[in-house]
Amino acid sequence: MTRHSLSLLLRNEPGALARIVVLFSSRGVDVESLSLGPAEPHGGHSALSRLDVVVGLQPGRTAAQLVKQLGRIVDVKSVVDRTHDEALELGA
Repeated sequence: MTRHSLSLLLRNEPGALARIVVLFSSRGVDVESLSLGPAEPHGGHSALSRLDVVVGLQPGRTAAQLVKQLGRIVDVKSVVDRTHDEALELGA
């Protein structure tokens, strides 16, 4: 199993997270950690949420495939694979 860190911006709408979880489940993606919060740190109601997730992928699955599949979900505005992001690796 390979480990990948992804960062998503998604619309703050009912069911948005559920659609992502269904995609993960149907593709055998193991969620190791998940953090969800407003994309804008200034309080109030934000139209976007930021989802940071660490996933384990089965052999034969690639992060590029998963990023492409996540990008097809209507509520997802962007997906970035941060697996090799130095700041993330250092825990900053």
